[in-house]
Amino acid sequence: MDSGAVAERFGLGAGERAWLEEAALLPEPVRALVVPSGAQAARVLDLFALEAVDRAEVEGLWPGSGGPWGVWPPELWYVVECMYRRLCADAELAAGQWRDWPSLVGVEDPRVRVASLWAFAAMVGAQFASHGARGVERSVTAATLADVGVQMGRSRRMFGRLSLETASWVAAQFRGRLFWVGGLQFEPALLGNQGGVEWYAPEEARGLGPGMGVGDPVLRLHIPTGGLDPVAVQEALGRARGFARECLGIDPVVATCTSWLLDPQWGSVLGEGSNIVGFQRRFTLVGAGVPGESDVFRFVFGMARVDVGGAPRRTRLERAVVERLESGGSWQVRTGWLRLP
Repeated sequence: MDSGAVAERFGLGAGERAWLEEAALLPEPVRALVVPSGAQAARVLDLFALEAVDRAEVEGLWPGSGGPWGVWPPELWYVVECMYRRLCADAELAAGQWRDWPSLVGVEDPRVRVASLWAFAAMVGAQFASHGARGVERSVTAATLADVGVQMGRSRRMFGRLSLETASWVAAQFRGRLFWVGGLQFEPALLGNQGGVEWYAPEEARGLGPGMGVGDPVLRLHIPTGGLDPVAVQEALGRARGFARECLGIDPVVATCTSWLLDPQWGSVLGEGSNIVGFQRRFTLVGAGVPGESDVFRFVFGMARVDVGGAPRRTRLERAVVERLESGGSWQVRTGWLRLP
């Protein structure tokens, strides 16, 4: 099928068209695309832990659901097949590499907005098998899959309708780049500068000791929605190095976190009793940081754009965000590191 015709039918842009064209040229997957149905589909949706409103809408869009949206044209199957090919081809993508993924939040057809969901659903069985072969506990796999519902819920709050804007983030878990272990998510990677992630210059990094050099293995830490309970964080950090050795085949001596939550300005706003500040205190900051207002508005307010005038001021955290910006200040995303026990 022609990617251009598919893009025209669904109103996709040049970037999405190019992505589909590239994916269509990937090798035929070993396992053919099979979107689960019936009881198997229900089990997958249970694992994805969608919020009730999202689950109800997704069930009405499911292929063969019996409703008008359940009749899928060939062009929609083509989009899902391209996404599935991409997932299969990237199943063992090297640590530290990133793959762009179309978000499709602006597309009118709701089936296309969440097309990646069906590619992910078709990969669930392979995900359990891959994790099992690595020695990953099923409970970790299940917790990791539940992030699909978290991301879909955030997307609805930001855009007001069913979508999966962060499909690229979800796709990372299907290529062995993301694991939800206790109170934190682990991403195996390599030390170095990448996007907003910062690290020391090579000579300075070597001076920190073994395992701290540019290119050495690292676990990047990500904070799940509603996380930062000190006990859960400590428990996850205690498991981190053993998990990396046993399940990922690496032995990182250091973990990093790159987040708006590491902006040291939060200390003066929230005080030492805050879980955010307590989390910060675990890390040594590196680099100068990058602008963080977009991330703050995304995660504090659930807003896709920085809009000081439209932001609510219900909590101390929300008031701190807007008051600093109104006074001419800024927020940053900072990278910090800690040695793993």
